[in-house]
Amino acid sequence: MFKFIIIIFTIFTNTANSFASDNIYLIEDNEIYLENNGNVLELRENAKEISFQNAFNILSRKILDPSDILQFEQLQDIEVSNLVKDYQIQSEKINDVKYFANISVNFNKKKVKDFFLNNNIIINVLISEEYLVFPLFNKFHTFYLWEKDNFWYDSLIQEYDEQSLLKLFFPEKSHLNKFKITPVDLVGENYSKIQQFLDFYKKKKALILYLKEDFDGDNNKFKLNFVAKLFFNSSFKEIDLLKNEITYDNSDYSRVELIAKEVVTELENWWKNKIDDFEITTDNKFEFDILIKTDDLKKVLYIEKTLKNILNENDLNIKEINKDYVIYNSFSSFSVERLNLALESKNLKLTKSNDENIFIINYY
Repeated sequence: MFKFIIIIFTIFTNTANSFASDNIYLIEDNEIYLENNGNVLELRENAKEISFQNAFNILSRKILDPSDILQFEQLQDIEVSNLVKDYQIQSEKINDVKYFANISVNFNKKKVKDFFLNNNIIINVLISEEYLVFPLFNKFHTFYLWEKDNFWYDSLIQEYDEQSLLKLFFPEKSHLNKFKITPVDLVGENYSKIQQFLDFYKKKKALILYLKEDFDGDNNKFKLNFVAKLFFNSSFKEIDLLKNEITYDNSDYSRVELIAKEVVTELENWWKNKIDDFEITTDNKFEFDILIKTDDLKKVLYIEKTLKNILNENDLNIKEINKDYVIYNSFSSFSVERLNLALESKNLKLTKSNDENIFIINYY
């Protein structure tokens, strides 16, 4: 007897809005499996509610500090559906036993912010600029970087969430990249080679993630060493990642995949901690003026829109307009340093003018 399988490809939305790939409030690929009770409408509704809850849990872990996760988990009776902007059922599959749905959920940015604010939980939603990643792997005294056998490279990409606050860029494994930079250049901290590689890919910062794995034949144990470094402005700075390295050392088997998972998680927390260095508080308000030159109207409108997406609605107001420039007054919880951190992903930066309270914003 042949089983009858129905495959339904459909899209249901409660708005006509399209999803943006860089939207951190969009949680994709929520896969729901339910037992088929014969009522498709009921199954679909149950799958929708489950996907809303799952997606909100994922979003919360993206934008909350680890220390605030427990407080979030203790909240009761959250009406998650009230926080949803729109959703899409990307696909459904139904047979005589199982129901499957793949659902993308897009949350309302303002409602999510208000929800956490009302529960006294601070969220971090600043997206980083792209960091170029050098996944350097030393396995049994052989270096791998752009080679197809670099399992460390594959594991990091597998764990990386492209919709996280921390944006990472992994150059392709290719012969071209082999000619441009080698493991020896990275280990030897060859500033010029690394900078040339960044310039080629039009990136400003790099993360060198170096994992060394050896095998102790006497004890039949895997040994490892991990080092993470940030390269920026021709200087290196070591980053304290993989704090539980000892748990992976002296293992009976290779743990590259597990290490990659923890490293990516700790990198995301590292970015959140950078945001926390300029934490917003309701008690502190910063006031300064922002000057935008009007030589390119399209650029002015883009920068204005970018600033308004970061600041609250009433935090940015036009102070002066003339044929050469526009001056905006910013009065908000964002210091210049924090605002620059938020502008990094847009390649924009505030720099002090001759007037100490006026900052010129431009591309860098």
